[in-house]
Amino acid sequence: MAKDDLFDWAQHRRDIGMGLAADAEDREQPDFAQAAYLTICRLAKTSPEVHVDDVLMNCDARPHHYNAWGAVWMRAIRERVIERSGRSRPCLTDARKNAHQYPVYRSLTYRGPTP
Repeated sequence: MAKDDLFDWAQHRRDIGMGLAADAEDREQPDFAQAAYLTICRLAKTSPEVHVDDVLMNCDARPHHYNAWGAVWMRAIRERVIERSGRSRPCLTDARKNAHQYPVYRSLTYRGPTP
């Protein structure tokens, strides 16, 4: 299998997994995805960068399965609310994440001064 084919296959599998997690979450908690997405949008308007810590501190909704977050972040990227900055930092607000490195996203809707 060629390197590009393997990468495309991996992205396809990721997208299927996120879709399954999002569908399952919608059945269990229909308002989660919209509440989480609106939190990302609100943060992106008020800050030049958005990180998972920011979202967890500002969003009361929590999914039953953490993989449901993936579809929310991908929607924000797809709809040009945020983009990857190329940087990451550990999650410090959720001990279950074991300080895993998470992307720092650049806001595409922030209009204030940059830090």
